[in-house]
Order: sequence, then structure tokens, then C-alpha cells
Amino acid sequence: MRLYLGLLLVGSVALVACSGDDGGGLRLDNNGPGTAPSTPTTSTGSAPAAAPGPVAPACPTTVAAATSISATDTNATDVHLVPGAVMFRNDLKVIRVDLATGVRTEPYASPDLVHSFSDADVIVTIESPNPPDAVLKVLPAGATSGTMNPNTKTDGGLTTTPPNWSAGGTYVFASDATSFYVLADVTNQGDTIYKVSKADPNQMTQLANLEQSSLGDPQLSGTDVWFTRDQKRVYKVTQTVDAADPTGATVTASDPTEIFGIGYANCNLAVGGSHTYCSTGKALEQRDLTGGDLQTVLDAQKMSSPTLLGAAQFGSDTVFVRSLPSSTTDALKNGIHAIKGTDDKLLVCGREAINAFAADDTKVVWAEQGKGVFSAPR
Repeated sequence: MRLYLGLLLVGSVALVACSGDDGGGLRLDNNGPGTAPSTPTTSTGSAPAAAPGPVAPACPTTVAAATSISATDTNATDVHLVPGAVMFRNDLKVIRVDLATGVRTEPYASPDLVHSFSDADVIVTIESPNPPDAVLKVLPAGATSGTMNPNTKTDGGLTTTPPNWSAGGTYVFASDATSFYVLADVTNQGDTIYKVSKADPNQMTQLANLEQSSLGDPQLSGTDVWFTRDQKRVYKVTQTVDAADPTGATVTASDPTEIFGIGYANCNLAVGGSHTYCSTGKALEQRDLTGGDLQTVLDAQKMSSPTLLGAAQFGSDTVFVRSLPSSTTDALKNGIHAIKGTDDKLLVCGREAINAFAADDTKVVWAEQGKGVFSAPR
């Protein structure tokens, strides 16, 4: 299995997370359960002082200085923006930092924590008390009552143990008002996409499984679920609301339909608005939602300093794409581009390895390996 890279894309305005691994789509790291329990605590304090901006001479002066959100969470990943805060996982804890005050809290911890996901309503965790088996847990967002007691392992959350799910390759990639969406690594079945009820995680619907093919870059665009097959073929599952049900609760999902494919590179997929995007390493390609009208919107080889392009994600009418070192001496190192139409803006530059990032209308937030969590204006 390729490792987890998380992306969240809800409606036309996405709360998104994306990994620093350009070769693994949206999957992030595969830190397994720890060997020692991590006792939940709560800490408060003022926001840290601004961290130095890019120091690499090759970085343009237009790149804004980074602001430190947390200098202590040096293994942070699974980054998500929720109203007023940034949520992320650091080892065996889920962390929340208030973006207005800088107050840091630890709403959840577990010695078995493998992956986490957060939105405005819930915290969802993938845990593995009996490796490699996965336990799926749903907790109220930001509720300290959801903190696990490591001695009793009780927390008041909703828990299910889906048969044959492997925790390391299973993660939540998106949510809507009533459900969240999971790419699960299922033994003897392969990668499978599920829609899971927030109110009862035992209620789940299988949306996609393609003969044990590797599925990647899963994301929710509007009500449709998009993903790649073996990083070469792009698929869509259409979800249609039943007009006869006034509650809107009755939704019918189509079978997965192939939209287009590419044979010359891997496609790191992003979908939003009226376009699909493939980050191929050398370029960011744009197509319409049928796979036609191919255009190159960013050519990495024609930049002032040629670079590599990694994972991409869409939100707020903008495509965000990772830039990666083209060599061990590349002064630009790791960064994040924002492309809107034909306008390319470099938001982040000259950083250490970026484990995950998220963006909204005003800012981009990222987890930097060994350094902590940072933000910069868009």
C-alpha cells in the first residue's frame, strides 16, 4: 500500500489537507501505534512569535514570512482547517490551535492512534489496538469529554471495527454535513472507498473498488467523489439526491465511471469548479470535467528555477500544488504554489519537508517535519 496523504474537499470551498509525498497521491505518513500511552493534557498560552521567513536566496522577496503556530509539534501531520482553528495530529495526540489567540489544546489522545481527520462537527480517528486491524472512532469536535482515559480506554465516542480493514493504509479524506468518506485498505479486497454516517459509523456504503487496483487522491467535489486508479486513470462516482425525499437524505451513488487517463506520467489529482487538474511532476495540467480541453497551466520546467511538482488540491477557486526539490542542492527546497486561472503565486518557499498542508480563502497552513506547524497569508 502506498502511505496516507490526506485531502479534504467539501463542496466548492474545501478544507483540505495534502501530504508532502509527491509519489503517494494524498496519503500521509504511516506512523503506527506507539509503545507508550500519551496522556491527554491541555496547555494554553499566547501565540508564538513570527518565525523567520524563507532564508533561501533563490526564494522571491514576494513570499511572505511564515508565522509559527506550534514549535513543539515537530511530527505534525493530518492538518485540517476548521472554523477558527487548525487541527492536526502529532504522534499519538490530536491537537487544536485557536488561530485568533494561539491557545493550544489536546482534545484527544490514544496509544493506538494512527490517523486523524477533523471538520467542524467531528474528530474521526483510525486506531489499531490490535495491529494491523483498524478501529474507526467518531468524537465530537473540540469536546474535552472526548479525551481518552488511557487507563480505561473509554471516551464516549462512537466506535466500529470494520472487518479486514488495515489501519496503516486507511484514512478519512473528506466529509459533508452527515457523512465522512474513507479510503480503506481491506485485506483480500484492496483499496475501497466508503461513505460513513457521522451519527452511526456502523452505517456505511461502499462507493468504489476496482479489482484490487491501487486507488489514490480520493476527494469530494460538490457531491461527487473523484479518485485515481494506479495514478493513471481518473474516475468519478456521482451521488444524486432523490428529489422525492424532501429531507435530502436519500442519495443514490453511481458505479465508478472512468473520465480520462494519461500514459506518460502519474496524475496527482485535484478537482473543483469546472475543471480537473493533474500534477505530473513537470507540469500542472487542466482539463474540463469530461477530460477534454487539455491545457498546461503551470510548466515547472519554464520557471526561473526548474522544480518538481507534487500533490495538488483545490479550494476557493484555486489549485494548490506542492513544489519539491529538484536536487539535493536546490535552494528553493519545498514550497506551495497557488494557481488561479493563469496566475501563479508562490506562497511558501525554502522550507524543510512538508508533511501536510491545508488552505482556505486567506491563508495556507502546513506541518514541517522537525520544525512544527506554520501559516502564511495567501
